[in-house]
Amino acid sequence: MRLETIHPKELGPAEIALWRAHQRPGTQSPYLTPDWARVIGGVRDDARVCIIEGREGFFGAQRLSRFSAMGLGAPITDYQGIVGREDLTVSPRDLCRALGVGRVDISHAPAGQTLFKPAGAEGSWIAETHGGAALYEAALKARRAEFVRQTDKKFRKLERDHGRIEFRAQSTDAADFETLLTWKNDQLQRSGQPKIWAAPWIRAAIDQCFSARETSFGGALFTLSANDKLVAGAFCLRSAQVLHFWIVAHDNAFDPYSPGVQLARRIVAWAGDQGIAEVDFGPGDYQYKRQLSTTQRMLEWGVVSGGSLSGAVRVGAHALRSRIERLPQPRLAALPGKAMRRVDLMRALAA
Repeated sequence: MRLETIHPKELGPAEIALWRAHQRPGTQSPYLTPDWARVIGGVRDDARVCIIEGREGFFGAQRLSRFSAMGLGAPITDYQGIVGREDLTVSPRDLCRALGVGRVDISHAPAGQTLFKPAGAEGSWIAETHGGAALYEAALKARRAEFVRQTDKKFRKLERDHGRIEFRAQSTDAADFETLLTWKNDQLQRSGQPKIWAAPWIRAAIDQCFSARETSFGGALFTLSANDKLVAGAFCLRSAQVLHFWIVAHDNAFDPYSPGVQLARRIVAWAGDQGIAEVDFGPGDYQYKRQLSTTQRMLEWGVVSGGSLSGAVRVGAHALRSRIERLPQPRLAALPGKAMRRVDLMRALAA
């Protein structure tokens, strides 16, 4: 199999057009667009795109060393993998050789890709909006009447207590954007996690996305304000058919009103009115995702191994993690996954 490896900056109009043509349900995420590849290419010299067999498929990665690569945009991307012809099969050995690495670590590939044997999977929560906002809201009330009733009750109380409520879609307010990022980094710091969104290359990437406004790809800032005071914000990434939640946070003083849920519900309705097919909340078992979603898409994780020692070590680590995760003690079972994710996070943060 012939594979050509280039930096995303080298993608030409023909490659970009074919990449878009290969996208179909399941691979229409903004993280699987050539635009995302070029954003990451603009902030990471180690970004690479494999062009597969005469442009029949495309695969993005960031090459950390001769031993390993990760999916393009890790750790801030919820989708990785091949975008290509539906029956396209790629040799893991050929892919690793083309990238010049022993293995590629994948954390979120749409289920069914033949590139690697999955070590595990988790669902990404999806709100289907292709029927429009009215249809989605009617279905939500039918499925989760109590949730809708409680959310509406809290919204009315928010209005009574704090005055006029304003929802803004695709806001260009830079001050609100900065406040959202501050909230999010503070939230991470309180939970003992690295301030991901303050990392220089990640900040540069999200700034590029904030400036991008095309319907085919761009950032979209949504805000909820009470009497002109910012209550909650969400920065999403969009492609032609998908709006993907990315950075979400709120003012903790408004916790009793569930401001994040209030905002998310309005964003989903907005997406339905804009002709967007789905709102993707990403993986993670959060209650609001379950409540607002209509389905899940399975995302698989594992390693693309070219038969190297580093690949074998990673496969062995996944196997050990899987065995421990089957133990009856939940806290012990969770430790290997947490440790691997923490190490991968630190590897990916280094530009």
